[in-house]
Order: sequence, then C-alpha cells, then structure tokens
Amino acid sequence: MTVDGTDVHVQMKFAKTFLSHKFKGNGLKYEVGVCIRTGEIVWIHGPKRCGMNDIQVARDAFISFLNDDEMANADNGYRGAFKHLKTPCLYHYLSWEEMGMAGTARARHETVNGRLKFFAVLTKPFRHDLGKHSACFRAVAVITQLIFKNGSPVFQVEYHDEGV
Repeated sequence: MTVDGTDVHVQMKFAKTFLSHKFKGNGLKYEVGVCIRTGEIVWIHGPKRCGMNDIQVARDAFISFLNDDEMANADNGYRGAFKHLKTPCLYHYLSWEEMGMAGTARARHETVNGRLKFFAVLTKPFRHDLGKHSACFRAVAVITQLIFKNGSPVFQVEYHDEGV
C-alpha cells in the first residue's frame, strides 16, 4: 500500500503545535493508506495535530501494525523508517522500473487525497466541536470509497516488486 498524510483546516484559537505549513493555519492531520492493487482506501489514522510530521504519525500506529516482512510506499516525509517504508530513494528499489511504479502509485495516492478534499467539510475551516471531526473525515472516506466502486474509480497502477 501507499501511505500519506493529509492536513485539514480547523477553526480554533491559534496554537503553534497545530500549525499547518500547507495553509498557514491550524489544522488536523490524518494518515491515509491506499491499496496499490485496488486503489481502495484501506487505512485511516488520526486526527493528529498538524505540527506532527508524517513519520511521527506513522510511528504512532501504522508501523506497529506491519509484520517484519511488510513494507509500504511513502513520500519523503516518511524518511527514517527504512525497514517498513520505501521512500523515493533509489537504494530502496531493486530497479528503475520498480522505482517508477512506486512513483505512479504515490501519484495515485495524491489523487485519492484530492478526491477526499472534494467535500467542503475537509476544505473549508471546520468550525464545530473538534471531537466530531474524526467522524466527518471517516464519513467522507467511506463516501469517496463508494464513489470509486460505483463509477468514478481512480486510475489503476501496474506494480510488481521484485522479491521484496
């Protein structure tokens, strides 16, 4: 699978630990996992504060769920967990072809993140009780997954790793 973090803007009193560099305001971060074979959303973790970087969020839960022989593809925000996360560094891949396929899978993941942000609840500042945000994010993920299944799928990715 591919894994990536996505930031969501929330309305709250300014707090540096919640600051997102993506929109220069307070936010919550969610980690989303997408199956490379099917394009389905298979993992959601969060909310966490935007002040956490992606590798911190992954160490909080995702990495502990992987077996010793399992790996996921991630962007450079996940550097540092080399045993379980392949980032865009050539030494992680056995060939240029595998590196290219992983890049395509990460690009599709960005498409999935974009589809999640189609919903105003994830693009406009969330002005409600922050305790309800997680339910809203997960509801959007379920609706997005249903859209994938019923007529508007994300593009397919050909990916085969060579012995990993």
